[in-house]
Amino acid sequence: MSEDPPFAERDSLGEWQGYAIDLWREIAGDLGLAYRLVEITGGSGAMLAALREGRVDVVALGVAVTPEYAREISYSYPYYPSALALAFRSERTSTAWAVVHFLLSREFVYVMAGLLLATLLAGILIWLVERKDNPDHFGGKTIHGIGSAFWWAVVTMTTIGYGDKVPRTPRGRAIAMVWMFVGVVLVSCFTAWVTAAVAVEKVSNQSLQHRRLEDLRLGCVRGDIGEQFLAAEKVHALSFPTYPDCLAALVAGKIDAAVMREPTLRYLVRRAYAGEIEIVPQPLQRIDYAFALPRGSPLREAINEEIIRRIGQLHYRVGHGL
Repeated sequence: MSEDPPFAERDSLGEWQGYAIDLWREIAGDLGLAYRLVEITGGSGAMLAALREGRVDVVALGVAVTPEYAREISYSYPYYPSALALAFRSERTSTAWAVVHFLLSREFVYVMAGLLLATLLAGILIWLVERKDNPDHFGGKTIHGIGSAFWWAVVTMTTIGYGDKVPRTPRGRAIAMVWMFVGVVLVSCFTAWVTAAVAVEKVSNQSLQHRRLEDLRLGCVRGDIGEQFLAAEKVHALSFPTYPDCLAALVAGKIDAAVMREPTLRYLVRRAYAGEIEIVPQPLQRIDYAFALPRGSPLREAINEEIIRRIGQLHYRVGHGL
């Protein structure tokens, strides 16, 4: 035994529980089998080694059925049909967060600086034309006059037009007319750009899901079936010592996606990363889970009968995450 949620883990009292443990207890009870749970550290490899060496009679965990292991051990009938899954950071970004994130971006600062510069130039130009003939609105000290002209350029560009500052000379009104048209175009372009940028911010992770595995920064768990799959596909990935370490790296943006066993992935996401990580529905590879026994074990046939008798109930549990 070793902790491998959701198949086996210790509760707050130190008692073993989990999908595989509960199923084994039911089967052992029906068959009248006396058993003792033996904890073995080192993951599936260490437990299967103990099985081959005769130190244990059954590995009652979520052991993945693979051709490599099947050459050395015997499997029970699969009780948990699952898959190898790909997980991304959640793409369901709220509109409010997308807007905030966009407003804090460097690109937004640059565009706003450009708009303010254009508005300031329009204000200075109208000030130069109007300051002598229209001192009530654009006169006074230089800083005061330019400030009034800048204010006029802002309210004109945004089509608010308070009317507190207006040009009176022919040249000033000609400049004002040109600025009105330019302002309408600038505001329209700015609005369209902001809308598009927020939309891109909301779906930026979605585009990752349509890229090939080779083009993603992938993470997996060291020694896990996900690492074996990626090695067989000749796809580079960063390996992490545990599932939580890999998921933490995904949430932190250190990797684009994680390749993991689907049941463990769903269990950890539900417990610690709900709303932060999204699991792709299409599996990378089918994985069946079964009990592992030594070759020629007399328990195999009886265990298989018990699993087959429960198959409908097991599928219901799997479908409802029980």
